[in-house]
Amino acid sequence: MTKCLQVVGKRFNSCSTKFTPVIEQYKTLRHIHFPGRTKFEDGLKIQQAMVNANIDFKKISNKIIRLQKDIASKGYRLTEYEDGLLAKIMEMKPLPTVLTFEFENVYAGGKQMKQDPQLDEKIEDYRKMGCEYHQLERGGQVTWHGEGQLVAYTILDLKQFKNLTPKCFVDSVLLKSVQNLLKKNYGLSSYLNENPGVWMSESNHKISSIGCNIQHAITSFGIALNVNPDLKYLNTYTMCGLPEAEATSISRISPESKPDVKEVGNQYAKELAQLLNITTVEHMSGEDLKL
Repeated sequence: MTKCLQVVGKRFNSCSTKFTPVIEQYKTLRHIHFPGRTKFEDGLKIQQAMVNANIDFKKISNKIIRLQKDIASKGYRLTEYEDGLLAKIMEMKPLPTVLTFEFENVYAGGKQMKQDPQLDEKIEDYRKMGCEYHQLERGGQVTWHGEGQLVAYTILDLKQFKNLTPKCFVDSVLLKSVQNLLKKNYGLSSYLNENPGVWMSESNHKISSIGCNIQHAITSFGIALNVNPDLKYLNTYTMCGLPEAEATSISRISPESKPDVKEVGNQYAKELAQLLNITTVEHMSGEDLKL
């Protein structure tokens, strides 16, 4: 991620403050919330299906663009019907989507965990806590997901926004959405430092973790925000490779607010849309999408 707080500031300053959609479909954000508890592996499968659909469509659209350029370079023209048909296909591009979940209790490891010589021992300890372990292909080390925590996976094509680089997406969209949510809805000021995530003091009290994967400019994974979880799952073991860090939550800092995961998910989707200059948010239930 970043080397020091000063670099974080520079990265924020280097990012455009206005990321605008370049196609009509990207002026709508689809927010799908999955009510109740969802199995972690089911959430991953749902996310992967949507990522695959985005990648497959991108391959098709790239072929169409190349075909149109090739025809034009040879001095030919498509018929009105052919032009209309290709235009309709291009309009079928998937909308930018954020999936929000409250998972059953699990520990999930990023790519760095594959190199941990004590991984087997740690997995056994996690099971004793009543949590399964899942190996992921996102960045980062190990984190916990479960009851009382919002997990938001954002799936979109970075190239469909002006000025939206991977670094800007992480710093100025995903993390900034969490910070804006906390400030606007709960009056909580937060911090970024040299370690990934959102913190409630300059160097401790982590409230949100982040892990992002990008393939063919299609994003996946995203943030986890502690709403009202049992913090023993986060503070018993070293999370995100930071032995000195302590986790906190919205309910611990602001118990009178009585936040719930669905409500915070709606708030997050709103902030995400605002930072991307998306004008419409469609809130949907994922009940029928559960596996």
